[in-house]
Amino acid sequence: MDFSTVVIYLKDLLATVMTLLMMMSPAFTGDGVAYQAKNPDELVTSFVVVSDIHVETNNPKSYEALSDLLYGIKAGEDIDTVVYTGDNVMNGQFLENVFFYSAVRSMMPAENNLVLTGNHDLGNGAGDHDKSRKDFIANNNLYFGAKLEEPYYYRVINGCYFICISTEVGDPSQFYVSDEQYSWIEEVLKEAKAAGAPTFVFAHFPIRDISQGGAKFAELLKEYNVSLYCHGHYHNELFDRNFYNWGGINSINLPRSTETKEYEAGDGIVVEVYEDEILVRGRDFIKGEWIEGLVYTYSIAK
Repeated sequence: MDFSTVVIYLKDLLATVMTLLMMMSPAFTGDGVAYQAKNPDELVTSFVVVSDIHVETNNPKSYEALSDLLYGIKAGEDIDTVVYTGDNVMNGQFLENVFFYSAVRSMMPAENNLVLTGNHDLGNGAGDHDKSRKDFIANNNLYFGAKLEEPYYYRVINGCYFICISTEVGDPSQFYVSDEQYSWIEEVLKEAKAAGAPTFVFAHFPIRDISQGGAKFAELLKEYNVSLYCHGHYHNELFDRNFYNWGGINSINLPRSTETKEYEAGDGIVVEVYEDEILVRGRDFIKGEWIEGLVYTYSIAK
């Protein structure tokens, strides 16, 4: 057995131990408030999007907030997928990642858990960016069996395309996407359009911040009939203005889904995909309440 195999074995053992400890922890013995789709019998798929969880090594409240959030999400009767749009941890540190990934794996709030990178996951402009990138890939493969080779990837779930984009630097001021990733995005979009599939794109940053230029990227998404683009990063409380159109693309700016100094939070969105339309509702998963007035319907581009 070579050294790299031993390292993988030890990491897997640690992941298993941490997962078991999470399941026995008092913080993970709560319950969420049940909720369901508006029209369960007509549902194609339903997913939750949350962002900016910021698990932090020296902040125990962040651990508790994550457990409460996951319980609230898991209470959904029809949820197939949860998307975490980056800044899942505060500093990209080993213990932060172990807690985040083992918590999600122990709870499994949905069958599919799609994790993206944010600037904090990649060191937030400090530390070893290349190591953080490799750790992100390794953690997704180890905890979820993702088989990633790059920090960007896609999944086809119930006939819908989920395209997860990665910033490729830890600099919080840049949404840097390599030319290789940009070409990859276009190829996946072509595949999705040829399949006539509803397509959703997720990133940590908004369209306007992408390194190739927001207008150019929006035109690409329009050409290939992207239904929704979801992002986080700015920690704005979830209001009507978070649901906006940029460059012709329906976009949603997710808040920080755990508590901040500015507002209490457990907020995210529930997306219900039907044959001819998409229903999006804001929800406070920790309180177990729908957010009044945050209900949006989008057509599915063909």
